[in-house]
Amino acid sequence: MRVLSRLVVLSVVLILLSGSVISSGQRPVQDQLDWQQILDEMLAQQEQDLQDYRDQLQRAGEDVFADKQGQLFRAQAQKLHNEARLLKAQAEEEVQALQQELSAKLLREQLELMLLTLDEKGQEVRLERIAQVQEELQTAQEGLREEYEKRLLVLQEEHERRSHEETEALKAEVEKAMDDEFAQYQLTLLQQLEEEIAKMKPDLRSAHANR
Repeated sequence: MRVLSRLVVLSVVLILLSGSVISSGQRPVQDQLDWQQILDEMLAQQEQDLQDYRDQLQRAGEDVFADKQGQLFRAQAQKLHNEARLLKAQAEEEVQALQQELSAKLLREQLELMLLTLDEKGQEVRLERIAQVQEELQTAQEGLREEYEKRLLVLQEEHERRSHEETEALKAEVEKAMDDEFAQYQLTLLQQLEEEIAKMKPDLRSAHANR
């Protein structure tokens, strides 16, 4: 807003200066054209300087963004690796605890089958129990493995979401810094142009007096 208000004021000044030259009947037409050309050249040069600086900022901003984005990606990848490793360790602990529980149960059934005097029917019952425990162990292991894969998928999706948000935030931060820098440079050029016009005003008054 500050730069825009200065642009409006400067435009009015330029219009008034141009009008004062054109309205003067004592100045030759060629002098009027020369003065207008000077103003046009000053504005054109400023516009070119602004465009050059904008291009320079754009290149610098892209370099900064690429560098910081690389750092961000590496940090995000390390974080995902750590979280995935922790999740895997937790899943392995759950599997190990389950194996210990069901393995103890399976071992009991196998010992009873070996040590107890059982008839054919009793042996069949023990064998069925052993088969059930083995099936239970296998089913539980598969369930834990599926649960781990689901958790890992959720973790990866959450990582992608965070990565996107952090990348967008970084992009907005770099763009804001570029806009602030460009606005400051634009304000500096406006101030310089105002100073040049202010220096030209005495020459205009002197020229009018001489006429």
